[in-house]
Amino acid sequence: MPVTGRSLSRLMTTLKPHRLRCDRLAAPQGLATRIPRFGWALTGGNEGAAQTAYEIAVSADPASLMDGRASHWVSGKLASDQTQFVPYAGQPLASDEIVHWTVRVWDENDQVSDWATPQSIMTGLFDPDDWQAEWIARYFVLPAGREIPADNLYDNRWQARPADHLRRDFQTRERPVRATAYVTALGLYELYINGLRIGDEVMAPGWTDYHQRAIYQSFDVTEEIRDGANAIGALIGEGWYSGRVGHNQRRAGNHYGGRPAFLCQLHLHYADGTIERIITDGEWKTRQGPVCYSDFLMGEHYDARLEIESWSEPGHDDSGWQPVEVFTPEPRPPLLTPPKSPPVREVYELPGRITGQAPSGEWIVDFRQNFAGYCRLDISGAKPGDRFTLRHGETLDEDGNLYTANLRHAVATDHYTAKGDAHGESFKPRFTFHGFRYVALTLPEGMDPETLRLTGIALFSDLEETGHIETGSELVNRLVSNIEWSQRGNFLSVPTDCPQRDERLGWSADAQVFWRTAGYNMDVSGFFAKWLDDIIDAQLADGAFTDIAPSRPLNPYRQTAQPGAPGWGDGPVIMVWQQYLRYGDRGLLESAYPALKRWMAHIAGANPDHLRVNAVYNNYGDWLSVGPASDRTMVGTAYWVFVADLMVKIAKVLGEDEDATLYAGQATDVRAALIDAFVAEDTRITGDTQTAYLLALDFDILPADRRAAARAYLIEKLDEADGHLQTGFLGVKHLLPVLSDIGEPGRAYDLLLKDTYPSWGFSIRHGATTIWERWDGWTPEHGFQSANMNSFNHYAYGSVGEWLYARMAGIDWDEADPGFRTIRMRPLFDPRIGWVKAQYDAPVGRIESAWQHTGHSVEWSIAIPPGCKADIELPCAESAITFDGRPLTGCETAEGTTRFTANAGPHRVVIRTDKDIPA
Repeated sequence: MPVTGRSLSRLMTTLKPHRLRCDRLAAPQGLATRIPRFGWALTGGNEGAAQTAYEIAVSADPASLMDGRASHWVSGKLASDQTQFVPYAGQPLASDEIVHWTVRVWDENDQVSDWATPQSIMTGLFDPDDWQAEWIARYFVLPAGREIPADNLYDNRWQARPADHLRRDFQTRERPVRATAYVTALGLYELYINGLRIGDEVMAPGWTDYHQRAIYQSFDVTEEIRDGANAIGALIGEGWYSGRVGHNQRRAGNHYGGRPAFLCQLHLHYADGTIERIITDGEWKTRQGPVCYSDFLMGEHYDARLEIESWSEPGHDDSGWQPVEVFTPEPRPPLLTPPKSPPVREVYELPGRITGQAPSGEWIVDFRQNFAGYCRLDISGAKPGDRFTLRHGETLDEDGNLYTANLRHAVATDHYTAKGDAHGESFKPRFTFHGFRYVALTLPEGMDPETLRLTGIALFSDLEETGHIETGSELVNRLVSNIEWSQRGNFLSVPTDCPQRDERLGWSADAQVFWRTAGYNMDVSGFFAKWLDDIIDAQLADGAFTDIAPSRPLNPYRQTAQPGAPGWGDGPVIMVWQQYLRYGDRGLLESAYPALKRWMAHIAGANPDHLRVNAVYNNYGDWLSVGPASDRTMVGTAYWVFVADLMVKIAKVLGEDEDATLYAGQATDVRAALIDAFVAEDTRITGDTQTAYLLALDFDILPADRRAAARAYLIEKLDEADGHLQTGFLGVKHLLPVLSDIGEPGRAYDLLLKDTYPSWGFSIRHGATTIWERWDGWTPEHGFQSANMNSFNHYAYGSVGEWLYARMAGIDWDEADPGFRTIRMRPLFDPRIGWVKAQYDAPVGRIESAWQHTGHSVEWSIAIPPGCKADIELPCAESAITFDGRPLTGCETAEGTTRFTANAGPHRVVIRTDKDIPA
């Protein structure tokens, strides 16, 4: 008798949906669209398990989700294997509401799962008319917000502004059934209600081009609101808006405006259905307090003697406070958008260890890890007025003093003036962060360093960490850690180049070479969606993408942002395509496509002869390469071939067939021009560098009959360098992948494991805990590289991480089936590594790969998520392979390589090393 209706749910599958996402976020606080998209991963099930149908429920009442009474949408059972980007199709969502959702699935045997644990969704304010709040700020005083004369505790030689306190009291007629605060700032803010800090975000609302958009946060503050008297307050600082950003000392700050500002709208929902709004307006008051100044590059001075007791609680005497100024930001009020990415948070704590007193007299504190963040200083026994100074740096000089020359104009110094609390006191900055491993601590006279504790607090955008890899090589494990920590230290609202010196900008080439690695380490889907807004906001009227985003003038003599160089301006095309391959998000391609077309038209219009000689701007070439320099026009033209090929693929996905034909023709013409101009008859490429041959091979520029010669020249260049790399930012990404693809995996492992200069292992041998900007950032022979540009936390050379996951571990995407529905597994085994254990939480589910050499064989265990398959390629004959305990038969074998497919589930593969595989 067929099973129908409710009895269907009694046949339960072990297949389970989990890791629920709505518009790329686990629990959106401020939904950006009325038609969100849902996604989930799958786990469990039998071998070959797959989803064949799903049902989604959305409701205001979470208790009604699983019994058919959901208020907003019950999709019903829909036959589909789709698990990502499923569009909402229920009752229209309204501004300022909270709903909950869940999903259940049916497996290949039509057995149903349990409902997944529900997730909440807080909608944002969809329409501009929903906003009634006004921008408020302390009245404008120059310089740096100080009164005249400026001889007081707020004075400083950088004219950095004090943080402003803002507040107002309000009354409720009864306790509301729900309360939501919508908050943003031009600058940075902390929100307080009735004396309590709201939210755990730091550096909020994050960095955007404030002339175009500002991100707002949404907070459920129902529990914080009282019946009767209440107070709301904020502390605001300069941040990216008016503080120091970048390395342009002709215009060190005030890139977007001259003072921070605040916008807040508090919605109080009462039981009778009415809504009261408390907004920022002329009723608010302001004053300054203990944050004497706080600036990203200069640091923060906090004087605890100036603290304002109960300033954000109701009934505080604010008679001495000044009225705020209500104003309209110039050149226009920014577009207000909810967050697409998780916020910056305090994520890790690192204990500081006092190593001794430096020749300078300062106490040196070592956190044993280079990171971005700040310190928490816990003190006992301080007297009123005692001053504590914390200088931050990445390393020590040869004398044991803190080395700060490479910070350039960044002072990176925090000061704390104690109030003398007998119960002890604690300090951590509000609106600054530093990149550092060491702190040089100056104490008040007579203070014993043993009476205080210093804890490092690492900040970064709180992205889910999706990848994990470890090996039998300590060097490789340290490299993995260094890559991860460089990403953490630089993924702070935007992907910056470095967190320590006077720069910290969103350079697009650094990001594009690293992006595949970044996506293995963390879920960067929402992070990139946010940054893509910044990139498109920065695009110039003539179609040029910029070198950095969010944009601001790098060149003090330009009125507009610096247009993108080859490899830099091309970055958005490359990263958008990589995002599609990783997450399968066609919607992202659609939203970016018009901007990508404008960029391609910009290049083509400037270079009718198909060589990239015009509109190259600050043509950086293979930036910071060592050894012979690559020809910059050749490199730029090669990148034009690459992005034209990508545009063909993007246009085909979007059904833009005419565009696909256009870009295919463009790629053909540019290839021909490049070969004619730079490739000799014997296939020698102008410049004759490792990078020249790497790009020619990886970008598929050469015809098939000339690739062998290019491969030989690449090996020749490696041999001439005694087996060392000689690449810069653009070339290094391709080095190990190309060597693997041309049948030289042993050379790839040689480079990976080398610890002599230049190599990844060289910096590790000399104590690196993050990726260096330069291969020779420090050498025994020459000491430190030029202090003009020498970061010790700079992720670009960490792009080798993609090879560790994709080739060493064998977890790679398949371009023909994006989103890891098909997993391309081509592991490269090497006995020098011994063993590898890796996992990656793809959008569809967890992928696992672990192998080890056992002497006469390699044992390889894999796990494929439900609904997925693996396309496996092993460098050996079919007869050498046992799959799940049985000899492998009937496979595709060619040129010493065997290919076969594995379905969902765990599998064990054994490869005998005496059968055509290197021992």
